[in-house]
This record gives sequence, C-alpha cells and structure tokens, in this order.
Amino acid sequence: MPDKPTPDDAARWDAVDEAAELLREERSAEAIPMLRATLERDPGNVYAHFYLGSALAHEGRHGPALAAFTEAEKRAPEYLGAVVAKGWCLHELDRFAEAIRAGERALELRAEDPDALYLLGMTHAEHGGRRAAIGYLERFVATRPKVEARHEAEALIAALKGKARPLEPV
Repeated sequence: MPDKPTPDDAARWDAVDEAAELLREERSAEAIPMLRATLERDPGNVYAHFYLGSALAHEGRHGPALAAFTEAEKRAPEYLGAVVAKGWCLHELDRFAEAIRAGERALELRAEDPDALYLLGMTHAEHGGRRAAIGYLERFVATRPKVEARHEAEALIAALKGKARPLEPV
C-alpha cells in the first residue's frame, strides 16, 4: 500500500472496519456479506478484497479466497499482505510452484519478511525441497518470531535435517 495514506484509503479502511473486527472475532460468515456489499459499492476497495479473501480462507473456501487476494494484488501490486495470503491459498490448494512464486514475490516487496519466509519454508517442505525449506525456515527463525512459531519452525528444521527427537510422554 502507499507509504502515505490518501483520503480514499482512509474511507476504504473505514468501509471495512466492522467486517475486519468480525474477522478478529472469528465471525467470518458474518463478515462475508458485509465485504461483498462494500465491493458492490466500491469495487476498487483493495482492503475489502483482502478481507473477503481472509474470510473465505477462514471458511476453508480457498479457491474463492485466492480470487479475492489476486484481485487485491492486481489493484495494489505492492500489497504485501495480499501477496503472502495468496501464497497460502495456493499452498492450501496444493499449487506449490505458484505458492513459491508468490513467496518470492513477497520477498521482492520486503526482503526477509517473516511471513514470506515462513510460507516459503513450509511450501518447500511440503513440496519436497528439503534444502530450500531449511534455508527459508532458518531465515524465518532469525527474524525472532513469537515462541510458538519459532518452536514449530525449529522442530521442522530438525526433522528435515534428520535430527528430530521423539516426543517425551506428558
């Protein structure tokens, strides 16, 4: 998105604010019709496209979510969140080569972006690219993510390196 918000950006953020709050409350089914109505009024609202994609992905509707994220990216090619979210939809649809391209595109927008690194690490791991997965996941860990994500990435790195430890009984 632009470095300096324009008045249109503020109005467009305001138009999706209530739906975004519903998504934070995990009430995606309620947010979807609101976002569609926003897009009927303003088809150029990239935030509405993004949040519609987020709501649809939350509902497990990855094909329509991908279309919404793609539209957001088309309208605002620098929208990093839309590019990464598009990559995750592609990953969920087992379209790994395209997910990798989305992750690489995200890194063009912001080098060492943690979300893009994680996407690339997980996608390469799923797609059989062990070395690439390890590299991206190690770069992700170097960004100092929250503890849960760090531990998950470290465990996957260990498994990919053949150094996984068995779980201890609780």
